[in-house]
Amino acid sequence: MAAVVLLPGLVAILLAGCGSGSRSSTATTTGASTTHAGNASRGKGTGPGRGPGAPPATRTSHPRKHTHNQGPPGSQMHRTYAGRIISHALAEGGAVQPAELSPVTNGWRISDHRTFTAVYAGAVPDHRSTGRLVIFRQNFVRVSQTSDHVNVPGSGPLRITGAPQGNADQTAAQRSGTLEFKGANGTTGTLHLSNDTVTVG
Repeated sequence: MAAVVLLPGLVAILLAGCGSGSRSSTATTTGASTTHAGNASRGKGTGPGRGPGAPPATRTSHPRKHTHNQGPPGSQMHRTYAGRIISHALAEGGAVQPAELSPVTNGWRISDHRTFTAVYAGAVPDHRSTGRLVIFRQNFVRVSQTSDHVNVPGSGPLRITGAPQGNADQTAAQRSGTLEFKGANGTTGTLHLSNDTVTVG
């Protein structure tokens, strides 16, 4: 009789033990399978930024160009211009604007691989009795342009009569060259490119 009573109790204990073991095993298996699935999606092992519930891994910044270490925006030119006096037609179609110089009589131009200089001769617009020289400079490497002008009162429209010619030191000619000019009323003078001034007479 005692054996009969103990048997159901033993069965109950065994069933309870199997049930708790099953839940524990299921939880462990579920956790393990979830972890493996998370790792498989990244193709890497566990660690910071990996696995379910982990914070995202720190993302490195996108590589960018450091402009402060770069050189000038332009580049040197392969072709250069030999020094020469240019005609009225070429000078009139140059960089000078009618508001700066009118009429345009002639000009001069020269360049090296880095810079270009042109001088245009003529008169002050709407005031032809005042001669004017417009000095235009362009820097290919730094991509910059400047324009300066010098007036010669009472000379009438100016014409360039002498200037550096050919390929003889095109850089020095732009920095310190001199140009001879003559006005319509006979005034003569010299333009100094070192400081953009004129000497008359």
